[in-house]
Amino acid sequence: MDVRPLRLLLAPILTLLLVAGCSAASTPSSSPTAPPPPVGGSVISTGNNTNQMVSTLPVAVIDQWNALQAAGKGVEWLNTPNTTEVTNTTVAVGAGNSQGLIDRINGAAGTGTDRSALAALNDIKSPAGSPVWVFSPLLDTRGPLDFRELAFDESPDEVIKAVKKAKALPDLKGRAVNFVLNPVAGDQAKPTDLQNGYLHAVWEQLAKAAGANQVEFFDGTGTDPGQGMGPAVEVPQPDAVSTTTEGSEVVCTLPTPALFVINTPKLIDRGKTLEGLKKCLAKAPENYRITVEGRTSGDPSNNGKGTVELSKQRATAVAVLLRDLKVPAKAIYNVVGFGRSKPLVQPPNDARNRAVVVRFEVVG
Repeated sequence: MDVRPLRLLLAPILTLLLVAGCSAASTPSSSPTAPPPPVGGSVISTGNNTNQMVSTLPVAVIDQWNALQAAGKGVEWLNTPNTTEVTNTTVAVGAGNSQGLIDRINGAAGTGTDRSALAALNDIKSPAGSPVWVFSPLLDTRGPLDFRELAFDESPDEVIKAVKKAKALPDLKGRAVNFVLNPVAGDQAKPTDLQNGYLHAVWEQLAKAAGANQVEFFDGTGTDPGQGMGPAVEVPQPDAVSTTTEGSEVVCTLPTPALFVINTPKLIDRGKTLEGLKKCLAKAPENYRITVEGRTSGDPSNNGKGTVELSKQRATAVAVLLRDLKVPAKAIYNVVGFGRSKPLVQPPNDARNRAVVVRFEVVG
C-alpha cells in the first residue's frame, strides 16, 4: 500500500500542532499583580464638585509622601462622595503615584450635598500615630459640625463640646493631621479672612481635642472647578440686611455672624454695617420708634446669663450705629437681649436666629 498520500495529508496538521505547542510553551504567564503596600497613613477626601476647585499637591505633602514610599509604605484612601458613604482603598504614594492619587481624588465626583470630613476621620483604620491628610473645603454640612448652623459664629470651644456630646470626636492620638483646603468655586461664596480664621480654629481645636500632636493647614492652588454635586454653605455678609413688613412695623434683620467678631460685640466691618443700616432706614415709616433686639441660636432651655448679655451688647452696638446715622436718641425706644429665647425661626439652632433685629413701630 502506498502511504505517501497519507503522509502528504498529515504533514500540514503535524506542523500546525508543533507550532502551536511551541507558541504555548514560549508564551510567558502573566505576572501576578503586586500586593498593595502596608498602610502608613490615611488620606481623606470629600467628593469633588462644582462648588470647589480641584485638589492639588502642596510641596510639603509631596515630600511627606515620598518619605512614606521610601519606608515601603502606602496609605489608605478614604473618600466620601458627600453622602453617608465612605470607601476605603489602599494605594501607593510617592513619585508618580502621588499625582495618580490626586487624579483619583479629583475624579471622585460628589453624588450628594451631605459633606462630612469629620465622618471620614472617624473611619480611619491606619496604624495608631500615623499621619493623616485631608483634602476638602472643610465646610461640613452634617451633625455637630454643620457650618450652615455654626454660621462662623459659634465659639470653637462650644463646637468641640457639641462634637463630644454627639460622640463624634475621632481618635487622632499621636497623629500629625494635615488639612489641604480646596479653594471655593461656583455657588460657594468666598469666606473672609476672619471667617477662614474661624474655620482653621474649629478644625485645629477639634484635631487637638482628638489627640493630634501636630496640625498643619495648606491652601490648595487649584484653578479649575471640579465636577459633581456638593453643598454651598452660606457666608454671611456685613451689609446683608433683610427688610420685611409685619403689619404696620418695618423689620430689619442683620445677621450677627457677619457683623461681629466671634463671641464679642466688636464689629467686623463698621462701614459695611452702616451701609446695611442705611438701606434699612430708607424703608422706615415717617413717624416711628425703634426697638433693637439681640438674639443667638441654640436650645432656649440653656439660655445662660452670658448668652443674654452678649446678645444685648450686640443690640447696643447696632443702636449706637443708628445714632451715628442721625437717628434721634428719643426714637430708640428699647434695646434688649433675648439670647436664645424667642427664636425668630424654628428650629432654635437655625443660624438665622443669630441676628440683631431693628423694629420700626409707627407712632402718633
